Amino acid sequence: MRGGGRATGGPALVTGAASGMGRIVAQRLAAAGWQVAAVDLNPDGLAETAQRSPNMHTYVCDVSDTDQVFAVVDKVRAELGTIERLVHAAGMCHVHGTALDHDVRQIKKMMDVNYIGTVNFCQAVIPAMKKAGRGTVVLFASVAGWLPSPGMAGYSASKHAVIGFVDSLSYELDDTGVRLLALCPPMVETPFLTKVREENESVLAGAKGMTPEGVIDALEQALAKSKTPLFVFPGQARPGYLMRRFLPGVARAIVKRTVKPTD
Repeated sequence: MRGGGRATGGPALVTGAASGMGRIVAQRLAAAGWQVAAVDLNPDGLAETAQRSPNMHTYVCDVSDTDQVFAVVDKVRAELGTIERLVHAAGMCHVHGTALDHDVRQIKKMMDVNYIGTVNFCQAVIPAMKKAGRGTVVLFASVAGWLPSPGMAGYSASKHAVIGFVDSLSYELDDTGVRLLALCPPMVETPFLTKVREENESVLAGAKGMTPEGVIDALEQALAKSKTPLFVFPGQARPGYLMRRFLPGVARAIVKRTVKPTD
């Protein structure tokens, strides 16, 4: 990434690199001179990400599968060296009209990909960073984990779990030389959001998302600073977070008035 600096030796590993924000991160890091391990479950999307980039290396992996994650991290280390930066952008979303009749199998899949996937890559990558005394970890959460809304119960819960994990992990990484940052964007106009609209557009209340480039610009700006808050809120995510924190009644009233999902 432009604002993220050039690698000092080891590669960057980017998940969710086959499309959307993960693709943008991977391509910007590669353009900045990093060796990039681009990870995703979609091999065709990875091939598109890696086009005309000699320092992009692709790896197919299901982030929710612990054995696959540890195996791919070992392979990246063997082929490219000790990982200097982890950007975990992989995620998924299913939406429904109500929390009480949402297919539990879909909810479990979101927890497996969004939360367990985060845990998997942290456990596979960070111990070596701690041992080396350096490294940067960027984990994609969501403002939906702070400000839930109707129809998004399963997704919000999975991102709330990520936020809780990041908060706890941050204590363990104090004074280790490993930098931790959680990105909490609002809705973003990517294929991810297109799929949400196809499933149930009513949960979005007709709102448009932020550009993915704008979100990654905000991430780069945060990484360029010597000190960054643990949680970064690009664009409209920040006022949403602040309203939920300091004016929860107002936030709840606004969500209740504007978001009326249908089955």
